[in-house]
Amino acid sequence: MSDQSIDAAIRQHSAGNLAAAEAMYRSILGQKPDHPGALHLLGVALSQQGNKRSAIDYISRAIAINPQVADFHANLALVHLENGEPDKALIACQRTLALQPNHVDALHQLGNALKQLGRAEESIEPYQRAIALRPDFVMAMGNLAESLRKIGRNAEADALTERVLALSPGDPKALAARGESLLRQKKNSEAAEAFRAMTQKWPSEWAGYNGLGVALYGLGKFDEAIALYEKAAALSPENPGPLNNLGYASVGQGRIDEGIPFYREALSIRPDFADAHNNLGNAHLAKLDLDAAMRSYEDALYFQPDHSDAHWNRALLHLLRGEFERGWLEYEWRWLKFPEVRRYFAKPLWDGFDIAGKTILLHAEQGFGDTIQFVRLAPLVAARGATVNLECQPELEGLLQHVPGVARTVSCGDRLPPFDVHCPLLSLPRALGIGVKNIPAEVPYLQVDQNLSRKWGRKLKDHDGYRIIGVVWAGARTHRRDTERSIPIESLAPLNQIQGVRLFSLQKEVAPQGIRVPGMVDFTTELHDFADTAAFIANLDLVIGVDTAVVHLAGALGRKVWTLLPYSPDWRWLLNRDDSPWYPTMRLFRQPGPGDWATVVGNVVESLSAEGCRGANREGEAPAEPNAPESGSAARPEPRPPG
Repeated sequence: MSDQSIDAAIRQHSAGNLAAAEAMYRSILGQKPDHPGALHLLGVALSQQGNKRSAIDYISRAIAINPQVADFHANLALVHLENGEPDKALIACQRTLALQPNHVDALHQLGNALKQLGRAEESIEPYQRAIALRPDFVMAMGNLAESLRKIGRNAEADALTERVLALSPGDPKALAARGESLLRQKKNSEAAEAFRAMTQKWPSEWAGYNGLGVALYGLGKFDEAIALYEKAAALSPENPGPLNNLGYASVGQGRIDEGIPFYREALSIRPDFADAHNNLGNAHLAKLDLDAAMRSYEDALYFQPDHSDAHWNRALLHLLRGEFERGWLEYEWRWLKFPEVRRYFAKPLWDGFDIAGKTILLHAEQGFGDTIQFVRLAPLVAARGATVNLECQPELEGLLQHVPGVARTVSCGDRLPPFDVHCPLLSLPRALGIGVKNIPAEVPYLQVDQNLSRKWGRKLKDHDGYRIIGVVWAGARTHRRDTERSIPIESLAPLNQIQGVRLFSLQKEVAPQGIRVPGMVDFTTELHDFADTAAFIANLDLVIGVDTAVVHLAGALGRKVWTLLPYSPDWRWLLNRDDSPWYPTMRLFRQPGPGDWATVVGNVVESLSAEGCRGANREGEAPAEPNAPESGSAARPEPRPPG
């Protein structure tokens, strides 16, 4: 055997003629079985043809004959990585670097091995060393960017992605990373442009279509998104990501039974896919299959113990079941799920310790309805001997400044008064030990501005003789469950056909097509803040609405309010009851099945008709009596994790 033989084999190998190269390496080994170069290169050729196990055997034989060749160890590391063995790859990289400390490829593979082992922070240093030795090492830059993102250093990762694109404008990994970065920033339109550019440059890459689908879904273009997920799944049938997204889109559009098989198929491909387990839990929850939902959340946490979405969803499920003690504890995971809303202060967080003589800052953290619901706890905090200051949304400040126990209110973004400790509003239940049986439900706990109330009373005087009902049919479109909780305005038209009833809109944001219920009166342009809305509600006989801040406001004012709930309700409405322990003047109307608003409206019409046209209390009259539960009026859902 001559050097020409191995050189000829290498030429075939370099030209991509792997089968021919393999045959030539085997011919050489037939004459000289212990030729380390031929053993090593045969292993490389076999790996490139997908035969990883044989590749490992041949390269290991080469190393046993000549353990001092750094490239042998480096290529063994690469094959181990490709074979899903990062622990063995790590050892091979270390042996390579012991022989050749500046082996660029080994440094890169070391970073990859550490990242696959869940040690993203440790992977940064070898990646950086590889890039310092080879400044145009685009692949190492992309992998370094991934590690930086895993530990939350997103700005550095984004800058590195742009550097990759400057060096390699069509790099698919960098294009995908740019799109994903824009998605994280909720810049869906820009993300769509980035992913669309990727699909044009790399039409056979599944990730571009999948990412474009996510961006379009965020823009409300659901059908286009689903078609893109389907294309991504067809291009990469072994990839569970597009299937997970198909499940998410189906469930999000109310097609729960269509979505569940997608999740199951994704999990058959990758059983440890925590996101798919979590999303499957949400699908079960949508069907009120609570035990199956909890099992899916537990599965997600088994494979990924720090999965913040699964922790959050498990918290919501505990709360929905009325298991408040366990729910409030798990609810603290919200800070990892929603880090952008977490507040950091030099002062300590109050969790129930003695605060007599201290000043505490209570601060709003979520939506208007949450602030209205949980500000009721301020008097309990004041009763601990503390001075209570409240930071809230500007739209609520005028309404909340007279809450019992609150010494001072301040709008979010304004300069805060001095304080000793702080507590987000939705951490108060845990600090105070609030359970279903000790919810402070005395109403009203909000006061109406009497001047505003008289103004609205005069405005509504023209409608005396009618039963005046305020209605709200939709929440914020950005809410993650808005498609479930909002109701088409046309569905409420039967209410306006009841003799003696006149409907008034309480809907501040109206769809572009406007209000399409003949005869509905709309004064909402004159409602400037929640103090105005409260004064308006004080002059109504009844408020009927979906799960939004308006029904919380009516309940906090002690007004008669009927709340329309989806089949799988928000946790605060609990299960199997038509009253609320939070608001004694509230009655709940639940869907008997997912998406069934027709039955809900029918029940409301029947109840309104049965009550006749006698007016409920208005401002200045006695508060309405709490609604007693009525047998059969609440949906009895079949035995569905949170989303």
